[in-house]
Amino acid sequence: AGLSLRGSWQREPGIYQVMQNTTSSEICRMCAECCKHYPFVRLSQDEVDALETFTGLSRDVFTNSKGEAVEEYFLKFKEDGDCVFLNEKNAKYSCSVYDARSGSCSEYPSTPSQNETCNANRKMCLSRRAI
Repeated sequence: AGLSLRGSWQREPGIYQVMQNTTSSEICRMCAECCKHYPFVRLSQDEVDALETFTGLSRDVFTNSKGEAVEEYFLKFKEDGDCVFLNEKNAKYSCSVYDARSGSCSEYPSTPSQNETCNANRKMCLSRRAI
């Protein structure tokens, strides 16, 4: 399954404005900045279990544990900073676990600061594509 539209977009002069925690599948597929160099994506035990079931992989493959005494997990990132589940083909990005992704991922952007960052990344991405 691909990325889906959630909510609506409002066009402002030269940029796209996020409305009500929305994503645009085409812009997200071109950008994927939120899936790169994002330092800590915390995973709950339920999210880890869901990802194990969905992928058939052991949690050790896609998580960094905070330690045995504390069952707290963080999503691993590749050496280049990309999420372990981010795929790129022909300058388009996709999430290999989209249907089982964590709440942090499915709810992004969820804060004013994240909305601001997301809008700036989208604007940058759109301007690069226009060149």
